[in-house]
Amino acid sequence: MRIPTPVITLIAGVALFAGLLAASVHQVSGRKAALAAVAASAGTTTTASATVPPAAGPSATTLSPPAPPAVTLSPSAPPTVSRGFVVPPHANYVGKVQGNLGSVAVVVHDTFAIAYFCNGSTQEAWLKGTPHDGKLSMTGKNHATLTANYALGHARGTVVVDGISHVFSIIAVHRPSGLFQSIAVVRGATVKAGWIVLADGTQVGSLEPDSASADPAAQTAPKLDLSTLTAQDGSTTLHATPIDAETGSGF
Repeated sequence: MRIPTPVITLIAGVALFAGLLAASVHQVSGRKAALAAVAASAGTTTTASATVPPAAGPSATTLSPPAPPAVTLSPSAPPTVSRGFVVPPHANYVGKVQGNLGSVAVVVHDTFAIAYFCNGSTQEAWLKGTPHDGKLSMTGKNHATLTANYALGHARGTVVVDGISHVFSIIAVHRPSGLFQSIAVVRGATVKAGWIVLADGTQVGSLEPDSASADPAAQTAPKLDLSTLTAQDGSTTLHATPIDAETGSGF
């Protein structure tokens, strides 16, 4: 039997389509297999890199900071309260007496106190005493006396020098204000000089006469250079020492 030409053409077309379809399926399957292989390889690499422990090094060690050196503080007496006032264990007070007839300095350091009065010329006196509960009772040569109450920031009282009484109310100060002294041999005799430096920088100073002097009156002290703590008395250089409650200098 003879197969018609159209049928043969149809059968050939179907065969060709089937062949193309099979080739396409094979190509897609090959691509999927390649992609699966790549994915599997990538997963293996990631897993391997994730499981590798980090390298040990200096950054993996935590170092404790060195302990600071021990500091030993010197004990200091705390302030006390007396009659409602705070009484400091250390204090420097300076100021003028009433009537502007002289100046006075009072220095309290723990259990000891030094005071100085001078008018810059004929009157001066050094006094010593023991502070107690914010009160002072001090004595000096030639029957000089000083009584006072002191507290944080101020001191008030009376000083008697050469029989003359002077009332004062003075304030607490810090260096360079304060009290200074010098002991030196001047013109063959040992003399003691004192300076009071007020809060405004004004200086008042006197030279204590030596015991052999024909003139028992004090003399004006030369100006004290606060940067070098020296004063020039003629050809003699006086070296001053601060009497300072905060450092204990001069006690």
